[in-house]
Amino acid sequence: MKKVFAAAFCALVWQSAPAFADPGDCIVAPMNFNSHVATVEGEMTVKAGKGCGFGLNGIQGGINEAVIVQKPKVGRAGVQGLTPFYVAKPGYQGADEFAYAINGTDQYGGPMRVTTKMKVTVVP
Repeated sequence: MKKVFAAAFCALVWQSAPAFADPGDCIVAPMNFNSHVATVEGEMTVKAGKGCGFGLNGIQGGINEAVIVQKPKVGRAGVQGLTPFYVAKPGYQGADEFAYAINGTDQYGGPMRVTTKMKVTVVP
């Protein structure tokens, strides 16, 4: 049942992305992890002045919160509900990065923390 919950949550994350998240404005590479306490790296490409929300697929357990743990140097990152998002600075082109963590309870009732370091490429 918890796998069903996790799959349903991941679908909800994509459907509830911030209103500025036009699918043509960004590409987020798929990310995988195999632990309830993990640090993963992700990559995304986003158009200057645009933004997108995203989440991790395959989380087995309940998510309590998503928080930004490293702010980007150029753009802006935040969390809307349980969905992390990134907004690129208008006119900027180049690299940026930030990190966010998803905290909750794993499928066995123990603590879960998945931290993702996102490497961002901003394009015109």
